[in-house]
Amino acid sequence: MNNKSKFWLLIVGTVIFTAVFWKQSIGVNSLIFSVFIVLSLLLTFPESRKSKYALFVYFGTIISSLSIVYHGSVLAIFVWIMSLFFLQPIVQYSELRTLFFAGFSGIVEYLTSFTVIGENVKKGSKASKSSKKIFKIVRFVIIPIVAFFAFYWIYKAAVPTFDNLTDSIFGKLNRWLTNIFQDISFEIIFMVLWGFLTTLWYLYKKKSNNIIIEEAKYQDEINRKRGKEFFKFGNPRGLKPLLKYENTIALILVIAVNVLLLTVNFLDITTIWFGFEYTQGFDLKQFVHEGTYLLIFSILLSMGIMLFYFRSNLNFFSKNKALKIATYIWIAQNLVLLISVVIRNLHYIEHFALAYLRIGLFFFLALVIVGLITLSLKIKDKKSLFYLLKTNTWALYIGFVLFAVPDWDTFIAKYNLNHYPNAFVEASYMLTLDEKVYPLIDQNQELLLQDDSLNTYRYFSDSYDVEFERKVNDFMNEYPEKSWLSWNYKDYLAYKYFKD
Repeated sequence: MNNKSKFWLLIVGTVIFTAVFWKQSIGVNSLIFSVFIVLSLLLTFPESRKSKYALFVYFGTIISSLSIVYHGSVLAIFVWIMSLFFLQPIVQYSELRTLFFAGFSGIVEYLTSFTVIGENVKKGSKASKSSKKIFKIVRFVIIPIVAFFAFYWIYKAAVPTFDNLTDSIFGKLNRWLTNIFQDISFEIIFMVLWGFLTTLWYLYKKKSNNIIIEEAKYQDEINRKRGKEFFKFGNPRGLKPLLKYENTIALILVIAVNVLLLTVNFLDITTIWFGFEYTQGFDLKQFVHEGTYLLIFSILLSMGIMLFYFRSNLNFFSKNKALKIATYIWIAQNLVLLISVVIRNLHYIEHFALAYLRIGLFFFLALVIVGLITLSLKIKDKKSLFYLLKTNTWALYIGFVLFAVPDWDTFIAKYNLNHYPNAFVEASYMLTLDEKVYPLIDQNQELLLQDDSLNTYRYFSDSYDVEFERKVNDFMNEYPEKSWLSWNYKDYLAYKYFKD
């Protein structure tokens, strides 16, 4: 794309950003801006159409914005912002392979995005005369003026002595400036500038990026180190005896922990998987919370130990077959332990209903499973820590995108109300869910008569039925003030329910 077309995209992007987000909540505007940015990047950087990483973030951006339009959850908004943030570095710099380095690149690029203006002006004949003039005006005139008055009004409002000083020094000039700017909102100026810099960040690629050079130093495969190493006490030994010693120690440790883990898994299978019965005297919360956290910590510790031993030349040691077999058994046993954690959580949900953290635990365990699988592939194929970082951060991102699609607030509310009172459902927790579930609570108001002494999540100053009525009234008063740009489908249904 030529520089003139890109310049007009910059102007259109600034206008769209300001128009759709000015004094609005996140809703339909997220989809409008996402479609514009994705189409602009596809036109500006056509090579990104062939990049699997760029396609991941393209789809993540659109899917998360559609999720916002559907149910408008905080999780969907978070994933959408995260997708927009990763979109710029991943699309502009096809050399980037990890979200870890892309994140650093995105931060640096955004904070220095204004320098692209100078780079563009210096291109000479490559830029049109009109765009060069406008870039010069923006760089040398508008940005300094906006920055000056921004700081001037901030200091004037924040420091009374500065306010008095400027009034006495400038006198009529100060009153004249006040009269000029009294009808011009600083917020709208800031919004326009924010939209301009954000669109500039997406469309204009900087000449150099040191983070790409840094990431290029890391490879997916482990490099075999040759030569001699010194043992801990300084005695020079050949590398092979040292590897033999480390292999023996690692094998003893893995076998010993395998025996311990086998015992734990046997007890869990016989007591938790089958024949589990909950009694009132049994502390199920402690059983799930503390027990689950410790088991997850043990799994992460196991992964750390495996990474330590298979970090370098031990991967190439000819007599490490027994260690590898023992490690694969250890990984398999950790997967069995994960199933035990899932069953613990299911028992908890059966008796104490659903909550975000209980669903989040399933999401976290799915990521741990991916981590264990990629760890086994690392050991099998002699992959590096960089490979694990790259693969698992992309799995994390894709997992977040998929996790943001369902309307979890409604799912939690429906499940809990369908299982009430067989499962204990706290009214205080239900009232913290999003407004979209209020119609469901209204249809099951017997829950709101619950004694507050039974609730551990949160206490309200009023009774639950009074608190619910206040929340509904606030929602009904605020919703009509929102523009169609802030619209989402589930809030619309809730408003229509109470209005009718």
